[in-house]
Amino acid sequence: MNTRGIVAAVAAACLLTSAAGCDPGWSEAQEIEVVAGGGENDGGAAADAFIDGRLVDMVTGRDGTLRVLTEDKSALTLWTVESSQLRRVKVAGIKADYVSQAAAGAGDAVYVALWNGDGGVWQIKPDGSVTQKVGIDRDTYRGKRDPVADGATAAGAYVRFLHGVAVSADDRMYFAEERLEPVTHQLVRTVADGKLKTVLGRDLAGLTERQWRGARTSTGFPDGTPGRQVAVDNGLDVPLAAGPDGSLYAGVGQHSVVAVRPDGTTHEVIGNTGGTVDDDDDIPPGEPFEDRGPAVKARVNLLGTGSVRTGRSSASLVTDSLGNLYLTSVRPESDWLPDTFAWTGDVNDTQRQLLIRSKAQRRSDTEVLRVRPDGSLSTVAGHADAVAVHGDQLYLARAFTDEDGTPRVIVVRTAITG
Repeated sequence: MNTRGIVAAVAAACLLTSAAGCDPGWSEAQEIEVVAGGGENDGGAAADAFIDGRLVDMVTGRDGTLRVLTEDKSALTLWTVESSQLRRVKVAGIKADYVSQAAAGAGDAVYVALWNGDGGVWQIKPDGSVTQKVGIDRDTYRGKRDPVADGATAAGAYVRFLHGVAVSADDRMYFAEERLEPVTHQLVRTVADGKLKTVLGRDLAGLTERQWRGARTSTGFPDGTPGRQVAVDNGLDVPLAAGPDGSLYAGVGQHSVVAVRPDGTTHEVIGNTGGTVDDDDDIPPGEPFEDRGPAVKARVNLLGTGSVRTGRSSASLVTDSLGNLYLTSVRPESDWLPDTFAWTGDVNDTQRQLLIRSKAQRRSDTEVLRVRPDGSLSTVAGHADAVAVHGDQLYLARAFTDEDGTPRVIVVRTAITG
């Protein structure tokens, strides 16, 4: 087993002080367990091995297998945690800084959407091989600049700029496609019987400003508006998630998430597409899983690890088997979350040092939000850049840099208790 840097001291201990993310003397801090990236070993036991590279995304498969995607000099690496062991494989043919979102599909496949380069949706297999599932190659699309309308054959369709991807329980794929004319807008689409079909977003091509300035996500829309009548005209990053009931969730305009229900109607889920959130309605969290009231009255900031335009990925947006929606939201304040969201647990010396270092580097508070099917909101965790869920376990990924300036990722998990 190869090692890098500090050799781990295998002494179980609590983490750190509340100012750095955990209080060993405070019983109310959130209990976590290090899953991966908490050491200096090259592979082997995941909790004691390193994960290096810029965090791109994290997903859990239907069997609970955890996968982390990282980028180093545009190269994409797929890290897999299975049976508490960590392995990695280089993914050839995909520029990691063009990945907008990843999603787990059936079996062991991972799907990624690309917002530039060859674009489209690509399937990644555990051995690192890739197949383009939606879109066309670069040489072909040079001669196909016209956007493709609904009803067109999906195979060979020109869908280059994609800003989100999700795969439903019945293996239907959804993706968010950027359109540039007459203004930048998004169409959230799927493939039905081999044909492209839009489920959210109005195609504005050929319309005058007077014609399309109706129901849109930048100014709001009546609850229950058909998804194809709502213009998604505010923002580029559109993370997607598919719910177990057939609902499709989309983060629009950075400050809201909407749902397209199985009947095709659109509803606000969290945030406010048409205006600002009243500070009196934006109830601060008290402790993990505590009810904060209606999600539609809460403030949300879907930045994730940053904008895809700077080579970073969208915010996390995932669902569980019960229909709960989880997402990451960045607060401008560095003291928004109370100390009840500090991390505590039994860790060894190396894990403690990495957790202290990673928390000390954070300049704003990131909260992990949960919206229940009844619309109620809670902040379930904090201080993480990506979230994944499987069963009763919540996985939290935190990005940081080590003493040598190398980008790293550490992953922990905590029990879903409420």
